[in-house]
Amino acid sequence: MTIQRATNIAISTVSAVPLRGTIEIDCAGTVATFEIDEELAHRLCADLERFLTQVPRRVGSARF
Repeated sequence: MTIQRATNIAISTVSAVPLRGTIEIDCAGTVATFEIDEELAHRLCADLERFLTQVPRRVGSARF
């Protein structure tokens, strides 16, 4: 699997009732578009919160 670096992310609301939207992720000159609903948005928010608040791990030696 190849991992690409995201260069831009845009989120747009498609519908307020029921809440639906799209996420567009620019990656290596290609845009991937995903439709999300409110449930998925809450799960994504919780996962990002865990990601942002995790304690950095210290390693014995840094490699450059």
